[in-house]
Amino acid sequence: MADLGRQIHEYLARSKAAPAPPPAVSPQQEPAGGGAGPWPWPWSGPGWRWPWAADPDPWLPGVSWWQRVLVAALCSVLAALCFVLAALYAPLLLLRARKFALLWSLGSLCALSAVALLRGPSRLLRSPSPVSLLYVSALCWTLYAALGLRSTALTALGAAAQLCSAGAALLGALPGGAAGIRRLGALLAAALPV
Repeated sequence: MADLGRQIHEYLARSKAAPAPPPAVSPQQEPAGGGAGPWPWPWSGPGWRWPWAADPDPWLPGVSWWQRVLVAALCSVLAALCFVLAALYAPLLLLRARKFALLWSLGSLCALSAVALLRGPSRLLRSPSPVSLLYVSALCWTLYAALGLRSTALTALGAAAQLCSAGAALLGALPGGAAGIRRLGALLAAALPV
């Protein structure tokens, strides 16, 4: 038994001292295991990487990329749950406006957290637009009014500001902005028979 322990320690010492280089595989050679090899897509080349996996984020020290992906997936599931529960309150919007706004805002916060974890908070907040700052402030105000103040009127006001700023952000993200929407509307109106 002592001989087996000595052999294991020698083997580990040799493997730590000189790591073996990875075997070279030519592009024509099929990988071991009978797999089909890499996908033949243009983004599967040797220098291609996911855009958000380039560098670790300085605001999340010691967090690996897989940990960020797992927590972002959890945030996405929570966001979907909040959005589904908010959709269930939609028919009772006049009676339960505060609960609807609270669930919708929590879903938005979880979705934003998932995006921030995937892209990295420092990259996401490097140069925020005024519309996105307005959206985040309206989101925080809605949560504060629903949870802290428990005011239905102020919650509805915050939710309205949140919807307006989200609409402005979507309008700003479209090519052409408001002028592009007017042009598209004119083309659709001309195409429809009157």
